[in-house]
Amino acid sequence: MYRFVGAFLCLVAMGSPVPALAGSDPIVVHGQEFENTTAFYESDFFRDNGLRCGTRMEGLVDKTSFGPSDCALNSTNPLPEYDAGYVYTIDVVVHIITNFAQTVGNVSDSLIYSQIDVLNEDFRGLAGTPGELGADVGIEFRLAPFDPDGNPTTGITRTNKSTYYLETEAYYDSLAWDPSRYMNLYSTSASGNLGYVPFLPQEGGVGTNADRVVCYWEAMGRPGQGGPPYDQGRTVTHEVGHYLGLWHTFSNGCGIATEPSCYTTGDRICDTERESTSHFGCPSTTTCSDPDPLDNYMNYTDDTCMMRFTSEQANRMRCTLENYRFGLIEAATNVADATTPAPVEGQRLLRANRPNPFNPTTEISFSLPAAGAASLRIVDVAGRNVQTLVDGDLAAGAHTYTWHGTNDRGEEVASGVYLYQLITNERTETNRMVLTR
Repeated sequence: MYRFVGAFLCLVAMGSPVPALAGSDPIVVHGQEFENTTAFYESDFFRDNGLRCGTRMEGLVDKTSFGPSDCALNSTNPLPEYDAGYVYTIDVVVHIITNFAQTVGNVSDSLIYSQIDVLNEDFRGLAGTPGELGADVGIEFRLAPFDPDGNPTTGITRTNKSTYYLETEAYYDSLAWDPSRYMNLYSTSASGNLGYVPFLPQEGGVGTNADRVVCYWEAMGRPGQGGPPYDQGRTVTHEVGHYLGLWHTFSNGCGIATEPSCYTTGDRICDTERESTSHFGCPSTTTCSDPDPLDNYMNYTDDTCMMRFTSEQANRMRCTLENYRFGLIEAATNVADATTPAPVEGQRLLRANRPNPFNPTTEISFSLPAAGAASLRIVDVAGRNVQTLVDGDLAAGAHTYTWHGTNDRGEEVASGVYLYQLITNERTETNRMVLTR
């Protein structure tokens, strides 16, 4: 029996050897026959055709008007306001697609759970995991607890349709859950790639049915069914990096090493070591004067070699989430508001404002576990007070205040980034919002 992986989707080539499939059946990829998946992963065909990652990176259109320019397509402005602080949660729906006969494409629930674990280990830099040396991005992932209609769900769907599996039909038009509220992760043939996203969010397209992350089914979870070297779930980590605005570490060659030019050349990040080309395996190489970032999730190296995002990559991803994909934050917060009991000691009190971005008003909510003194104030990015919404003794429980985009004198303030701070005797909490006029 032969397994057919699918038709090649030439998006963005980002090559590293593909994980060998655990199965021993011969496979055919884009008309090329291979003894098994491992042979496919190790072939020049796999590397030369950029099948490690199908995310298209060359010839992208910079649509800077789509959102704030701090994390535009071709530049990064790593403001401290984007540094990890409050932990954002993203609801994920995983769509498992098999061929009609269900002979290829099956991924167990346990592998899906392990894939979510890998994402959280890698994006939080959790101690005792392979990602512990990386930056804490402050973004977590969970299988969606509710579907778009508000019904309880496992966050997993299963579909048996060969044209969907082979990606010869627009499966996402039928299967997508509101992409402005959920990260849709599809397990398919990935059109012969290990994984891809169709565009970076800075290009536009966010919230359309096509907005998605795609992973080859045998590279999903830990240990992936395809076997080494891509069996530790890092294909999804890599593609979610693109989903949140990151370039490959080797994009556009070496670029310029010094600030500020390193924020507009190469991968638009200054604290990633520069490299001129992608790498496979776990080599030790230098292509741009410094040792290449072979352990970065946005390279093409083996899964076991990948173990970190940098602090500035984390900053750019949070900027992307806040400015281009804010609906993901809002959706997960709404679910939390509906299902989470009153705060207890150690829980965060201040919630995300709604809407955000906004014009001209937004609501800010918080909950107090006990009665006491509390202050809610608006400040600019320099820390200067703009307006105090409340300052006094408040009862325990939920409180909501509206900011009308004015200062303490009642004057309208300019468009831009503002912070809102809740100050109690025990703690101070700060969130970020964007006023657009």
